[in-house]
Amino acid sequence: MRHTKALLSLLAAVLMLTGCGANFQHLPLGRSAGGPSYPVTFLFTDASLLPVGGDVRIGQAIVGKVSAVGVDRFTAVVHTQIDAGVALAVGTTARIELTTPIGDAFLNLRPPPQPGTRNLAAGATVEVTDTSRGPDVAQLLGVIGTLLNGGGIAQIKTIIEESNQVLAGREDTLRDLLIRMNDLLGTVDARQNSINQAITSLSALAATVNAEKDTIDRGLKVAAPALDVLSGERGNILGLLDKVNALSAATNSVLSRSQGQIVDIVGQLRPILDQLSATGPSLADTMGKLAHARDLVQRAAPSDYVNIDLNVDLEGSVRALLNAILPGAAPPVPPPPPVAPVAAGLDHAAGVTQLVTGGTR
Repeated sequence: MRHTKALLSLLAAVLMLTGCGANFQHLPLGRSAGGPSYPVTFLFTDASLLPVGGDVRIGQAIVGKVSAVGVDRFTAVVHTQIDAGVALAVGTTARIELTTPIGDAFLNLRPPPQPGTRNLAAGATVEVTDTSRGPDVAQLLGVIGTLLNGGGIAQIKTIIEESNQVLAGREDTLRDLLIRMNDLLGTVDARQNSINQAITSLSALAATVNAEKDTIDRGLKVAAPALDVLSGERGNILGLLDKVNALSAATNSVLSRSQGQIVDIVGQLRPILDQLSATGPSLADTMGKLAHARDLVQRAAPSDYVNIDLNVDLEGSVRALLNAILPGAAPPVPPPPPVAPVAAGLDHAAGVTQLVTGGTR
């Protein structure tokens, strides 16, 4: 009987302790702000390591507690209780951070740089776009492991070795290349204004071309038939170019064979050209008189006949002919009679009259 009572007492104690443990786990201890508060919900892409009952801080000041953490459609939902005396401006962001590299996670709130007059109301929700998660040790170790195992560090050695093989014995060339590149960049920098002006001009040209797009389209449509004609005459054009090429070859051949003669002819023409250059003023006067003589001839022969006023001295002509055949057979030829003066306005015809006055000689 005594052993039975002891066993029952021990069983009751175990049940009491087990029940107390279950009740302690579900008690809301450390989940409230410790005074009047209002709820605010934050949505995160990842809220792991953030404990229920964790601190909600602004800087180093604790302004609330994490009351619950849940999941809704692949989004972490963090429920908090904020002290009633702390007003959160609209635009406040949240970030999950660690107190130390291996410490507890907490929720760090950051007010907007220029807070407005509106504040978050009780039950407000801060969207994922305004929340983030800071780095932690697990993430850091994962990144380091990825970098060491599959990040390509082992390939750096190969890259360095290949670079050494490429540059081996070419240090001076590489140095000269770098110097030239430096000079080029300096020149480009010195002419920056000119380059900007060229770019501005190109922009203006592009704008003008764009404004005249319709005109250019019409011009291209009008030029299309001409291009068709040229395309149809392509064979003739090519044949013409072949003939021009043959002519050029023949001309070059002739010039190469007669180069000496051409040089001699040019040398002989030089004195003639010098004389023509020296007689420039008198030549111009002579050409003017020839033009006047042409007018006189046109007036004397207006058509298929010639207007001539002749004084023929038959006696003198016969005597001169006899003296030419039989010297001394005829007396000397008397002088020709004087010519009557020409009236005013007939000066041009007088010249032709004087040419034929005196008969045939």
